[in-house]
Amino acid sequence: MTTRLDARGLPMTAASDAELASVDWFTARLARIDRGAEAILEDAKTFPGSPMVQLGAAAFCLFGQIGASDKAAASYLSAAKPLLASATPREALLHHALALWADKDHLGAVAALEEMTQRWPRDLLAAKIAEFLYYVLGQQQEGPRFRAHMARLADANADDPDFLATYAFAHELCGDVDAARRTVERALAIEPRNPWAHHCVAHIYLRRDERHQGVEILEGFLPVWMSVGRVIHCHNAWHLGVAHVAELNRARALEILASHVWGITPELVVEQADAIALLWRIEMAGAAGDSRKDDVWAALADRAETHIEDRYMPFLDAHFAFALARTGRAAALENLLARVRARAAQGDAEAARSWAPVGSALIQACAAYAQDDAARCAALLDPVIAHVTLVGGSDAQVDLFRQTYFCALLESGRKAEARAYWAAMTEAKTLSPLDRRWFGLAR
Repeated sequence: MTTRLDARGLPMTAASDAELASVDWFTARLARIDRGAEAILEDAKTFPGSPMVQLGAAAFCLFGQIGASDKAAASYLSAAKPLLASATPREALLHHALALWADKDHLGAVAALEEMTQRWPRDLLAAKIAEFLYYVLGQQQEGPRFRAHMARLADANADDPDFLATYAFAHELCGDVDAARRTVERALAIEPRNPWAHHCVAHIYLRRDERHQGVEILEGFLPVWMSVGRVIHCHNAWHLGVAHVAELNRARALEILASHVWGITPELVVEQADAIALLWRIEMAGAAGDSRKDDVWAALADRAETHIEDRYMPFLDAHFAFALARTGRAAALENLLARVRARAAQGDAEAARSWAPVGSALIQACAAYAQDDAARCAALLDPVIAHVTLVGGSDAQVDLFRQTYFCALLESGRKAEARAYWAAMTEAKTLSPLDRRWFGLAR
């Protein structure tokens, strides 16, 4: 084993060109959330003596957000550990960061990844993993930190379309739509087939769509998304469905749900959460009853029951609790809520940061809303909604909870408060037909 340089000029312990190619491929696929990143799992079998390949496989598994994938990641981290004696400092630091992530020390893991990019500014793999951990911590909450991190790397990656897509997203999370638009346009000029750049475009149109072109542009991207990685196909299609809901085109949103969001890879947590969130939004927007939706809710609740033992982040549990409550799974819901309360009481850094002050109440409130108890939902959210960005997810994703709070206020007769709240939430964005409809209901 010798120290060699990968395609980005970064040090890596490797005995062959094939090991370098494996890590280069994984980094490129992961950066774009494109099809093929999963090849790292087979490569880990082929190159058991490569620390970087083993670490890539561990990282891939940690993105799974479930206990089984965490367990798989632990085995790759164990395989990499004895290899670190002759590895590079970069590989040792990556192992440290991933071990912290596996232990759910997300703040510690982010700090280690930020140290990596301080030492190796071209390390797009470390930057991309950090981006996901900001999501776990709450991307809007962590937006300024995320953007400062990317700004530090901008000169070293000025012509990299995948970096630019990530930097653009950081701008958008901070509310700087103009910088986000300029940066994502540079990314797309270099590489138009870039689903993560498309994702940033979707976020931009969520905020600003004066000419109401967002739906049309996102529909034009849809054929590309169908050819890339399933996770980003699903999530970008979710954004398209949300855009149709905002335009009050609930029929098309249901088509997007059925054809692109739910039922293709139902074992994926991303697909489960996106499907729950989209159907939840469709119903809040006033969709009429449909037996097909009941079938989808039943399937989603089945999946939610498999996560009763998992406590990945409050954002996910809020979705699972809603699905269980929406389908009347009282015993499963109470089991989940009891475990959420226990998690909030544990007293560790994550419990103190998100689960106890916000997460537990949010999850109970989402269940209450699904049970048609709008007054209880609103009362639970009253003291915590201002801090909802702590629970995980992006700005677009936590808007679901803001919308739920608005609807709960409205449905519990607190119309003046509902109108004032939604006026504050929409002050800096283009009003959609749904926004205007809600303002009308809140008179």
